[in-house]
Amino acid sequence: MRAAACRCHRTCADGASQREICAYTLLPRQTVNNVINALASQGLLRLEGSKHDKRVKRIHLTDEGERYRHEVATPVRKAELQAMATLEPDERRAMIAYVDKFMNALERRIGGLEA
Repeated sequence: MRAAACRCHRTCADGASQREICAYTLLPRQTVNNVINALASQGLLRLEGSKHDKRVKRIHLTDEGERYRHEVATPVRKAELQAMATLEPDERRAMIAYVDKFMNALERRIGGLEA
């Protein structure tokens, strides 16, 4: 999740919102929120109010978070891409379909816990 948060942040000039990270990673809101809080407590992220909507907190990497992204997240992403390249196209599609099915089921279960 750390790596996903770093990848998402890199694409957002104004930081990223929790909603954007959820959409990018396909992870449940509760999971993303827990990770954001943990990374912020480790000094890797900082939260700021959005310039456009004060109700939204934008998530930014700190200098330490940038170092982490450069030293850990970027090499992990490269390894992920290399590992994915070893799969045949049909294998990749099947894996993505199964992970998507699992994440949807997990999100429904977690949603039931929040009620």
